[in-house]
Amino acid sequence: MERTALGVLALAGTLFVQLAGAGPSTAAERPLIKKAERPVITKTIVRGEGVTAEFDHTDGCIQTNVSVFGSVFTVPGSTTPDKLGFVSVTQVNTCTLTTLINGFGEASTLDLVVPNGLAGGRLRMSLEFTDYADPVNPAVSPMTADVSFRATARATTTFAKSVSFSGGIRFVSSEGAKSRASSATGTVTLGAQKVVSRDTSSISATIASVVSKEKTVARPVK
Repeated sequence: MERTALGVLALAGTLFVQLAGAGPSTAAERPLIKKAERPVITKTIVRGEGVTAEFDHTDGCIQTNVSVFGSVFTVPGSTTPDKLGFVSVTQVNTCTLTTLINGFGEASTLDLVVPNGLAGGRLRMSLEFTDYADPVNPAVSPMTADVSFRATARATTTFAKSVSFSGGIRFVSSEGAKSRASSATGTVTLGAQKVVSRDTSSISATIASVVSKEKTVARPVK
């Protein structure tokens, strides 16, 4: 099960602002428009930050892979941000070809700190992990994660915008994202076992932010 910073946008809330015009108008500036003829503009704005990290280490015959993800999305005017944390763990005995751990956990309560410049960050959360190594009898265990991030490269930015028309309505959407490659260290504890310890460095990590905007303009039918 995979999650990405952009993919979680669907989990964020939306803000709808109804505008009945662009401001006061005078005859000298433009013709007076009746209120009923003014277009109705609806805007949706979502801002979010997210971090991801991948850990892979081998101890003798035991190979462990851990993926960590956390995000917080906010909508102007909303008092409660949307939060999502995710951790997956796969652990295999390569000598006996036995799967020891194979599962994931999700959290909707977490602590994520990401500065505006994406220079670093920290993710802390508690989860309920379900292990499907025995698919007939899945095991549920408590899990905690405390991972710190440090940017190792300059930020890269992307921006995309699209405009379309349908049924007399104009749709405008845009998305701007910024991300920085990073290193991550910390601990991930599953039950009594540390599947990631502080001396385990990530094989990849990312700090990211995104702003997504959508606007519709519905003009009245004459």
